[in-house]
Amino acid sequence: MSRSIRIVLFAFAFAVLLSAGGPALAQDQRQNASGEFDFYVLSLSWSPSFCEEAEERRSGRRSPAQCGGRPFSFVVHGLWPQYEHGFPEYCQRPSPRLDRNIMRSMLDLMPAPGLIYNEWDKHGTCSGLSERAYFETIRKANLVVEF
Repeated sequence: MSRSIRIVLFAFAFAVLLSAGGPALAQDQRQNASGEFDFYVLSLSWSPSFCEEAEERRSGRRSPAQCGGRPFSFVVHGLWPQYEHGFPEYCQRPSPRLDRNIMRSMLDLMPAPGLIYNEWDKHGTCSGLSERAYFETIRKANLVVEF
């Protein structure tokens, strides 16, 4: 099964979602059926901007994981199954627990364990892929957009 991957910068995608309204946000009839969607969105965030804002907000709190000792670049926020209108989420409750070794293997692309676990629970379970295949797909999609 081949799916297209649409590459979207997170800030841009968020702005588009905020500006969209009404029927454009209506959910698909296949809502939350694992493996049933139209395309993926690879969501990236730009570390320098994120870290600059985080530093301003921090005031004594710990710095976010992607801001400590990592080279500034795009980091993967997630790979999100999408419908033409709307998106599935949390397709398996409870979700199968993500293997710790798979989580660790993604830390070079995704800045924090909590993000990786959340992305699996919320989006990966909707992909219809196994844990390993889902995160391998993220890695392959990211290779396409490396700058």
